[in-house]
Amino acid sequence: GVRTLGSRASHGLGALAGTMAEKAADGAPLTSSQIQANLTGAKESRKRAELDAQLLANRIALLKQEEEKAWKKIEETRKRATEIMELRKQNQDKFQAKENFYKAKWESIRAAQAQNAMARDKAKAVRDQTRQGLLEHKHANARDTKEQSQNLLYQKKEREAQDRQANVERSQYLKARKLDAKKRAEEERLAQLEKFREDYEARTAQEDLLRARTDALVAKMEKEEMELIQRLQNTQTVQRDAYQALEEALGQTSQQISSSARHVGAGSRGLGGRSSGAGERPQPAA
Repeated sequence: GVRTLGSRASHGLGALAGTMAEKAADGAPLTSSQIQANLTGAKESRKRAELDAQLLANRIALLKQEEEKAWKKIEETRKRATEIMELRKQNQDKFQAKENFYKAKWESIRAAQAQNAMARDKAKAVRDQTRQGLLEHKHANARDTKEQSQNLLYQKKEREAQDRQANVERSQYLKARKLDAKKRAEEERLAQLEKFREDYEARTAQEDLLRARTDALVAKMEKEEMELIQRLQNTQTVQRDAYQALEEALGQTSQQISSSARHVGAGSRGLGGRSSGAGERPQPAA
């Protein structure tokens, strides 16, 4: 508003001066009425300018007052703002302290909770590890038991297979031994038969030889027997002659002499019987 009033006053004075300057430049002399009118116009313009200046001064004073009030309000506002900022800062500090307290407390609680959780986790891990160890130990025992069972079963199967193989081998061995024994028995039987045959042939040959020898011996003995019989008969004849001569010579015990003669005759007949029996060929022993 102050700028607008100043501009108006300046504009009025400038217009009046411009009018007078234009008329002076035309070179025409001014009349009194014109001069009076110009003065009146100039006074009115001056009054208007003064009024505008006064109004402008009043407005400037009001503006200065308003500016002072504004600066006071600004100062008060700044002071209030400073107080508010300080109070806010205090509140913020208190809030921050409380926040820090609660944060520290919460952090402590969280740390305790974390520690408890860590302890729980650690205990759980220990329990899990123990449980896992027990499970692994149980599984290991189960695996070992299973492996031992499998090994025992495998060993049993191996033993059974070995026993079967041993039985087969033993059976084959016994069968082979039986066959060998049978073969040896057959060979022995054949050898014995051959031996028997050879023995039989040898014994037969021996018996034939013995029989031939026996026949020769028998023939010789028969010849000798015949000779002995003949000699005995001759001896008996001589003996009879001797007995007769003795009987005739002694003339005693004729009866005893005849009995003795009869006895001698009986002995001769016995020798003759053996001679007839010796003529038969003895049979060889079987």
